[in-house]
Amino acid sequence: MMTRSQKTLFTLSAAVLAACASSATPDPAVPSGAAAMPGAESAAVEPVTTATSGTATFTEAQADRGRDTFRGMCTECHYSSEFSDSQFKFKWSRRSAGNLFALIQNEMPETAPGSLTPEESVEIVSYILRMNGFDAGASELAPDRAVLDGVSLASIRNE
Repeated sequence: MMTRSQKTLFTLSAAVLAACASSATPDPAVPSGAAAMPGAESAAVEPVTTATSGTATFTEAQADRGRDTFRGMCTECHYSSEFSDSQFKFKWSRRSAGNLFALIQNEMPETAPGSLTPEESVEIVSYILRMNGFDAGASELAPDRAVLDGVSLASIRNE
């Protein structure tokens, strides 16, 4: 027969296990401050759980526009090197370009979230992809979340 403290411990353990099993690991809140974006994890940025075979196709001109937009809008809080360092690669290599696009589109810049156009956001994604070793191609990357979700960032881990 169980004692009262054993029953309480058992019930608490069961509740914790049930909570863990019924929900994904919660992402920590996006911290405020200058370096929030590179490692930022929020409800809008879900890890990629299946292998994707999509490839990023963006042009040099699109990545250059992204660099220019980044310099004009993002350097108040970020350094471009933050988006190709080991911490960024570790945190984003299990996600997709769509996750990155959604974060930029919905949460950046910190002073005016959601103010970037979809085109500006995808240009910044193109710039970040180029910084992480993706090769430019003949066609521009579309500001289409469904398409971008098919572009895995897994290859940045091996850079």
